[in-house]
Amino acid sequence: MARFPEVVEDAAAAEETHGITAYATDLATQFHAFYRDARVVDPSEPERSAARLTLVRTTQLTLASALGLLGISAPEAM
Repeated sequence: MARFPEVVEDAAAAEETHGITAYATDLATQFHAFYRDARVVDPSEPERSAARLTLVRTTQLTLASALGLLGISAPEAM
């Protein structure tokens, strides 16, 4: 997610959107694997849960931003 600003700058400079599309697809794929394999909320590990919830929220915001730049609305829930 730290690369997102660079991806946007590169896409703007090239006047092409495929870099943002590829980035969003890759991020969604990686997040899906994380969410499938990791227990996000674990009452026995509150610090880890908080960190993972922050990661989930950051991913949500980044994907929503990427989709917005592409003119696609992001659902609040699925």
